[in-house]
Amino acid sequence: MKTKSTLEKAVKFVANCKFIFLSKRNIFQKNIFFILFFLTTTFSFAQSENVDSYLKNLESSGQSSKLSNLKHLLYDLQSSVYSFSGQTKVYGEKPTSLFTDINSLNSLNTAVSLKSDIEIATIKIETSTDLNKSIDLNSFSNFENLKYILIISNIQTNPAVINNLIKNDTSKYVLLYKISIGG
Repeated sequence: MKTKSTLEKAVKFVANCKFIFLSKRNIFQKNIFFILFFLTTTFSFAQSENVDSYLKNLESSGQSSKLSNLKHLLYDLQSSVYSFSGQTKVYGEKPTSLFTDINSLNSLNTAVSLKSDIEIATIKIETSTDLNKSIDLNSFSNFENLKYILIISNIQTNPAVINNLIKNDTSKYVLLYKISIGG
């Protein structure tokens, strides 16, 4: 099943609302349209996508270079930084991956010194109390080459709950999630 991008949804929404703009005397409907459009675009920024669906979309859209790079970051052994509970460990030179948990996000800019080559950050959600916290994307502001943020939940949740955790999204990163119970 192919999912539509936010842009495709917005274009379809505008196309379906043409009648609002054709009526000169219907100002009330026009105001409602702008409010709905504003709410739609505001809430669409903090949208993460299932990692498997995202990979399938890349494959079906013929973006093989992007697909192979992301698969490399997700599945291949590489230099990495692990930052958990105030302790940071670096394995290899020029790490391209960062692994952390939701509790360590606020200290990433000071705890992680090798930020320049990191392309993917993986955030683990391990307890139900983690779902009461937020994922402030400003925590990654000094990670110059960061492209992907993968949120892995080891507890039962749903995409809406994960999306509600995300704060200060500038659409700079591709936000992905995976719900991995017992795996």
